[in-house]
Amino acid sequence: MALKDFSAQDHAAITTLGSEFATAEVVGCALGFWLDQKWGTSPWGIILGAVAGFALGMYIILRAVRELDRQNKNDKQVQK
Repeated sequence: MALKDFSAQDHAAITTLGSEFATAEVVGCALGFWLDQKWGTSPWGIILGAVAGFALGMYIILRAVRELDRQNKNDKQVQK
């Protein structure tokens, strides 16, 4: 299956998803770092923050994929 050409809207959606994933990861690491500084638990806070940020980022991506799949199913039903 060949990929179709991406529109400007597709590029914007992909960029937004990437930015949201990166933001979740950075916020998780920053929160973990802050907790490490506050409680002296280095490196466990930043490790847990990175894992939590990754999990949140994956949730964001999976939610977007489900929405796109739902839109594609609706588009196919309308075309029939």
